[in-house]
Amino acid sequence: MPWPGSASSATGGDAPTVVAQAIVTAATARKPRLRSTAGPFARRISLLRRIAPTRVFDQQIRKFNKLAA
Repeated sequence: MPWPGSASSATGGDAPTVVAQAIVTAATARKPRLRSTAGPFARRISLLRRIAPTRVFDQQIRKFNKLAA
């Protein structure tokens, strides 16, 4: 059974080619980073995660994915 809101969240993210390129780059890097982002949407989420309080961040993620509060 798919997660509620998963279809809508998949259409709002970065393009699959961007994510695939990030995976290839990470897999073939001589010294890969421990964590990396794939695309501008992921970078914005990462920045928001560092700036926003946990409760606000979680609320926005639930709202974006149309999940119950």
